[in-house]
Amino acid sequence: MITFNKDDYVFVYRVAGVAIHDNKLLVHKSILDDFWSLPGGRCEFLEISKDTLIREMKEEIGVDIKIIRPIYFVENFFNFMEKDYHELSIFYLMEFPPDSKLVFENDTFHGKERALGTENDEFYGEELDLIFKWVVIDEIESLRLYPLFLRKSLKNIKPFPEHIINRDD
Repeated sequence: MITFNKDDYVFVYRVAGVAIHDNKLLVHKSILDDFWSLPGGRCEFLEISKDTLIREMKEEIGVDIKIIRPIYFVENFFNFMEKDYHELSIFYLMEFPPDSKLVFENDTFHGKERALGTENDEFYGEELDLIFKWVVIDEIESLRLYPLFLRKSLKNIKPFPEHIINRDD
């Protein structure tokens, strides 16, 4: 994973997917978190960003996705677990195969991921349960969804990629 730690600062390169189906957005969270985010994960060295998202979705829920196009290039700044993060992210519009029963037949379903962070973090490296949920797009402004800019921008996705600078202070 492309992650660098220095003192109380962390740099991360992350790729996330935006899946919209029947006017609902797919979000996910770890069972340890009290907030939602878009599914995806950290890019590996020498890995193409599209391949990161495909790999992450396969690892987390066992589904092969189709990448449509990039929609956001994000410089994201936030604090998590008492560390200041500088995250570069690419968000792709993605689709699931039409026969993805796990995805389309359930409003909520589960997946797995390895806990991230640093070796000093309590759950580092352990396998954690993920909760995936379809949320009506008109309701995401009231959802504890991060990065914050997503709560408004996902209601009006532009036909071209946008560069976003986000500070969740």
